Amino acid sequence: MKIEMLKDYPEFVEEVVEWLNNEFGNRNSLKFYQGIIEHSLVENQLPITFIAVENGVLLGTVGIWRGDLLSRQELYPWLSALVVNPNYRNKGIGQSLQKHVLEYCKMSGYKEIFLYTELDGYYEKSGWIPFDKGYEYTGSEVCIYRQSI
Repeated sequence: MKIEMLKDYPEFVEEVVEWLNNEFGNRNSLKFYQGIIEHSLVENQLPITFIAVENGVLLGTVGIWRGDLLSRQELYPWLSALVVNPNYRNKGIGQSLQKHVLEYCKMSGYKEIFLYTELDGYYEKSGWIPFDKGYEYTGSEVCIYRQSI
């Protein structure tokens, strides 16, 4: 398995957009995710999208976004949109994608990174520490995690 920037693999762009919309969106959010992915294909700026690929198969994706939780725009960057192909889950791909993001952020000079999730227990296994509460635009409370780099 190798982890690469999506911008170098345009054949996977549409599939990544579909994954994000299916995992996090709804029937009205496809253009939202198309916009994020389109802007992540530009060199040397956030957002950035990474993919895990093996033998021409898309295994997973993750992003580094300037902002992921609108109510906490002062915090950045964010590990965002981590999705692993259901056929390849529980094989360490999500952990590898997280590690890659942390290494990239460290090389880019960031001292910490954030994420938010409704999942319990998954990110703590990778060293993420609960940091604060935040709110989605719907009013739902979420847990914000931080990891020092």
